[in-house]
Amino acid sequence: MEAAYPGAQVLLANNLMMAYNQAEAGQPSFAFVEDGFTKLPEFEMMLALFTALDVRWVSVMDTANSTPARGSSPLLNVGAGIFELSKSDSPRQFVQYFDMMIKAPRKNAAPTVASKASAGRDDFKKVILIGSSTGGVEALRNVLVGFPIQCPPTLIVQHTGKSFGTGLVSLLDRICPAKVVAAGDDIALKTGHVYIAAGQPRHMGVTPRKPYRLRMKEGPNVSGHTPSVDALFASAVPFAKDVVAAILTGMGQDGAKSMLELRKAGATTFAQDEKTAVVYGMPRVAWEIGAAQKQVPLDRMAGAILQACKT
Repeated sequence: MEAAYPGAQVLLANNLMMAYNQAEAGQPSFAFVEDGFTKLPEFEMMLALFTALDVRWVSVMDTANSTPARGSSPLLNVGAGIFELSKSDSPRQFVQYFDMMIKAPRKNAAPTVASKASAGRDDFKKVILIGSSTGGVEALRNVLVGFPIQCPPTLIVQHTGKSFGTGLVSLLDRICPAKVVAAGDDIALKTGHVYIAAGQPRHMGVTPRKPYRLRMKEGPNVSGHTPSVDALFASAVPFAKDVVAAILTGMGQDGAKSMLELRKAGATTFAQDEKTAVVYGMPRVAWEIGAAQKQVPLDRMAGAILQACKT
């Protein structure tokens, strides 16, 4: 590649964390991804970063007769990789493919947020709670780009690998109007801020009385996870009438039980619909047990949540 394109820089990574850090810092034009990496759950973070940076990519299979990972991983349904190369292909074929993809028309880049909310008001009427798991990184990206810079305080639990929590925060902060920060203990909730609990060894909750503050607590897994959506939702039951809660794509049932408690106590509750969910597990359970009042397509979720915050 360097011989074919003088001045080009080729970066190599032998694990996803290294690849993520290199892509975030260098913002490459293209990525060749070994097919084995695309089968890992953490590749969801790479997909979201590639989308945010408009990075073209292709999965390189072991042999020309290999079965693409698309058939074994639902996460790739939200990606843009094309499986046309194998390790047995000649270097010339790699160069030709790269040349073709680089010259192809690019989509319009997402507008850059000029400024962020630094100290939002604390006179908000509602608090937004969101839980997500498999496929949730892309779902959160779609929802949060629809939030205004002075959105209600938003608390999110996303199941992800321990090493990718910080990356998720920086990724979402890069593309969202509101300020996205990692959840921390005793932080006062403010408008224009999104608080992310992901890859952390503690559960995120909220104090039951105003002024609302985050509480990070150690403890065993709840509904199989730390941090847990159920733990977050349960902490908000005492002030449920001030809560709008949503469960997005994900495996299992984390969040459904406590969402039902929230709804019974007066919260407005939503679940992502089956058609737009990468994995219709958590939202399905929430809908079937009556925890969610309404199923909403992903492209309408931001609007539904924000509208509910006005009532």
